[in-house]
Amino acid sequence: MEEEYESMEALNEALQRRMEEENTRSRIEFDNLSPIDMYQLLYRLFEEECSVQFTKTIEVKKLNEIPFYKLFREYLNRIYDKGELKLTARGNLPRNLCKELYGLGLIKEEYIESGIIKLNREGDSIVLQNLKVIGDLSGITKKRNNKLSLTRTGKKLFEPGQEYNLFKKVFETNAIKFNLGYHDAYNDEFQVQGVIGYTFYLLLRYGQEQREMDFYVNKNLEAFPQLLEVFREDWSTPRIQFKACYNTRIFERFLNFYGFTETEKEHVRLSIDKKIKIKVNDVFREVFKIDENKLRFRKV
Repeated sequence: MEEEYESMEALNEALQRRMEEENTRSRIEFDNLSPIDMYQLLYRLFEEECSVQFTKTIEVKKLNEIPFYKLFREYLNRIYDKGELKLTARGNLPRNLCKELYGLGLIKEEYIESGIIKLNREGDSIVLQNLKVIGDLSGITKKRNNKLSLTRTGKKLFEPGQEYNLFKKVFETNAIKFNLGYHDAYNDEFQVQGVIGYTFYLLLRYGQEQREMDFYVNKNLEAFPQLLEVFREDWSTPRIQFKACYNTRIFERFLNFYGFTETEKEHVRLSIDKKIKIKVNDVFREVFKIDENKLRFRKV
């Protein structure tokens, strides 16, 4: 028997309650989060209502243990000292600066370290390209007349006492605005990067223990099976391609650059499905947190 309502207002209120119940209902496929919790992770990462947040304060000493942040400060320091940094005719970072920054040894790239690529220019290094792009995307640096300089925002964030705010600006830009697929050739344009907030949630929940990469792959595919649709049957199955893309973009070329993860790889001969084990370190857990008060799920 259909329920009767005295007025349209009563009907609207009932519909609103029902919608609220569905949006806050715990979903097994979302690791028991509710749809509204997941929405915040996917589209409002680090914002006020999101459960994944930066911790309120981080010691400068701890920030300086984060390789990409430390390298970014070194990069800004070179620009700040010169006032303006003249780029090459093609608009790239000068060769001597590339060698100087990479030579600090803060982040090492496999192809350069193995000798497959010789570092001669900005385009030879993923990390150096990221520095420049993220600087521009964040509004910290600007290019004018083929010269790089700090913006007003950049100068303010580079002042003593602003280290934490600089880190947050750089990291948020890297995670949200920067295209993590900038350097690879996977078919997917954005979907894999779109689950980064959920991945952070999972790492904060489970990442203190070493786990197979497949654990995180399975969690994401259980929540979003449509992720496989962007990978065609090609050199391997869609699932193996997703795993490789997910590992490359979110771990190898992002979280690993910040030194937040510890990775073990087992190269199985003649296998394209690498055995990878992941755990997050103490620095990751000091920088990020789950704010339980912001979770809206209601168990049923």
